Amino acid sequence: MKIINGTEIAAAIKNKLKAQNLEAGISPCLAIVLVGDDKESMLYVGLKQKAVTAIGGKSEFVNLPGNITRDELLAKVSALNSEPGVDGILVQLPLPGSLNEYQDEVLHAIKPGKDVDGFNPRNRGLLMGGKPDFISCAALACMDIISRTVDKLEGCKVTLIGNSFDVIQPLSIILNTKSCVVTVAPDYAREYVQDSDIVVVEKGNPLVAKGEDFKDGALVIDAGFHWHNNHTCGNVDRDSVEQVNGSLLPVPGGMGPILIAKLMENLCLAAHRS
Repeated sequence: MKIINGTEIAAAIKNKLKAQNLEAGISPCLAIVLVGDDKESMLYVGLKQKAVTAIGGKSEFVNLPGNITRDELLAKVSALNSEPGVDGILVQLPLPGSLNEYQDEVLHAIKPGKDVDGFNPRNRGLLMGGKPDFISCAALACMDIISRTVDKLEGCKVTLIGNSFDVIQPLSIILNTKSCVVTVAPDYAREYVQDSDIVVVEKGNPLVAKGEDFKDGALVIDAGFHWHNNHTCGNVDRDSVEQVNGSLLPVPGGMGPILIAKLMENLCLAAHRS
């Protein structure tokens, strides 16, 4: 399979955004809210801050204590909604401890026009009608790769493995409106994918998907993430699929960088609108 370089694609997207921002004379501002000090979440926040800088923007990092109350967190989000200099707001997930049960309430508190993650339940619902303020960056990342790889979407057989609100659910809606034949399965099994033109594998065990599982010429997007045998990997066994005809967006160096680049696109769109 042709290995798609997500890092290169992401860099090209960010370079284009930087040039557009310079020409327009804008410096988009992203407010990032992190509750607690989880090391993995801190890593993701750092990558997003670096991307904002790369497009000529600025970030406002709001690190709240892990024992903050629901009301205090909602009040902070509300205050950021009212800041005219803040173009986009994201709350880094998952929320720690008991706050996790209020996730949708917290996401709903973000003003839809500043919801650059596309996670506000209102934006998720408006996608059904085709007119959200923003679409999930993960779904946009998948659609970017699909548009670069597949010449004609109409009639394509697509299998989506998983059930997440940020990848699988929005993708199923988008691809259905483009006249694809979409199948959604909760977990990985070879029989689900072997006749598919496009496969997105979000759920499954590390390296569970093998080369012999896929049809000739398939586009496979690995949307899983695991720490396995002392290194990061996805759900697709890259070594196994390399000899198969088709294209693979792998892990690492695939979905992650493009997702963040799409977040930057959403942020720039919010800044232009404001």
